[in-house]
Amino acid sequence: MSQVTLKKSIFGITKDHNESIKYTLSTSDGFEIALIDYGATIQSIRQPDKQNHIEEITLGYDTLQGYIDDKCYFGCTVGRVTNRIKNGYFQLDGIDYQLEKNDNAKHHLHGVFNKHIWNSSTENNDTVIFKYQSPDGEDGFPGEVDVTVKYTLTNDHRLIMDFYGKTTKPTPINMTNHTYFNLSGDANETILDHQLIVSANQFTPLDEEHIPTGQIAPVENTPNDFRKLTCVGDHIHEIPYAYNVMFIIDGEGKRPFGKLVHSKSGRAINIESTQKALQFYTGTYLDNVNGREGIIYKKYSGLCLETQNYTDSVNNQPQFPTTILRPGEEYHEQSIFHFYLE
Repeated sequence: MSQVTLKKSIFGITKDHNESIKYTLSTSDGFEIALIDYGATIQSIRQPDKQNHIEEITLGYDTLQGYIDDKCYFGCTVGRVTNRIKNGYFQLDGIDYQLEKNDNAKHHLHGVFNKHIWNSSTENNDTVIFKYQSPDGEDGFPGEVDVTVKYTLTNDHRLIMDFYGKTTKPTPINMTNHTYFNLSGDANETILDHQLIVSANQFTPLDEEHIPTGQIAPVENTPNDFRKLTCVGDHIHEIPYAYNVMFIIDGEGKRPFGKLVHSKSGRAINIESTQKALQFYTGTYLDNVNGREGIIYKKYSGLCLETQNYTDSVNNQPQFPTTILRPGEEYHEQSIFHFYLE
């Protein structure tokens, strides 16, 4: 049976002379995940293929400065609220809140959890814990929020991600991990030959600015129908901005979300989560990004499978599930990504 080991090292130093720590979780059969405390980020995942060639299967940077300058959210924890909030505005309990408009100076996108060094610790040899205290008013959100992200690697290559939060005032919270995958092991190749299945009969249509319209639509007879294993490239050109779609996952509690497969390498990821939705993004806006090992990331170099609650829920009540956390409550969501060969 493969065992998990943990190694700690210095990843880099900020301009304020703060050290960033890198934690490497690895198994004896060659599977490896590297985590950094800057943004509670998955910096690297290396996985053997069916020929036992160990290769990088995510997009990212070699240096801390890469993540400091990053605008693509490679591998990071995003929050307080993932995805877009229309006009950077919402109303809660009769109070208006105006957020930073960091998406084309018009909407709020993802927040700033990814731009801080988090406090970090370890448990046993298989778990890394990151903690961050988001101050009252950060990005315009109400309440001081204490958040925790816990990454655990099992000996059979399951990455268990637990997201926790507590607040001093009512506030929206919707956290996810924003890793870009390319299971080919070569980010010079596109993800168009990857195959995907998603446990979703419905999705939330978007307007031209990627904001939910508030409607819920069936995937049937649309390019968003991944109820059967389907090649990502089969219908991608039928959509104006390629895939940037939020699927509504059938069922409640921890359940199957979907599966990503790269047949040539044999690599696959099976996803389970307690969340309500899955954001599928095909790297449409990657535009000659200088990535690790000198690779230039371009359109379709990687894809994201982000487990989350509904996008812009605060402005689409009551038809969308709430993302509001109140004092005395605990936010907790879990997602499990199982990396294997088939």
